[in-house]
Amino acid sequence: MKNQRSFINKQSDSVRERAGFARAGFFSILVLSLLLLQAGYVRAAAVEDRAPGFNLETLDGTQVAYDDIRGNKPLFIVFWATWCPVCKEEVPALKSLYDQFKERGLEFLAVNVGINDSAKKAGRYVEKYGITYPVAFDNGSAVTKKYGVMGTPTIVIVDKGGTIRYFSAAVPTDLDDHFDSLMQ
Repeated sequence: MKNQRSFINKQSDSVRERAGFARAGFFSILVLSLLLLQAGYVRAAAVEDRAPGFNLETLDGTQVAYDDIRGNKPLFIVFWATWCPVCKEEVPALKSLYDQFKERGLEFLAVNVGINDSAKKAGRYVEKYGITYPVAFDNGSAVTKKYGVMGTPTIVIVDKGGTIRYFSAAVPTDLDDHFDSLMQ
């Protein structure tokens, strides 16, 4: 009988210990979730969402406020980093799209995500690859977080009214087919 009681007590202790770990695990997940929410990592922006507003300064000192663009022009944003090999590969296609659509009213902005990067590195990158479209450095990654960018490159295309119409890592190959709908 004594051995049986000892076994039961050990089982009870084990159950209590597991319950304590479960409570601690739940608490850890709750705290992590709250921290991520506070940091702005709620979820990625998605097609059909309203594009979040932002204010950035381009590398040449021009202020870009999305509220000034919304309602006037569609916006093509590419989130990128100097250390991203795919970003480098996409530069020629992005330059081509910029040249093709800038005169048609498409606002274009490359946003360096500001993670493991600097404005100085971004400036050298722009010079090295002959980038002619506007480039901004997202110091503190605030805009990157608002858009829920989880990797580079990320391309977001917003129509004139402020609705996200494209959200992908790939440069769109059919922008010309959809351009008129972006202008509405």
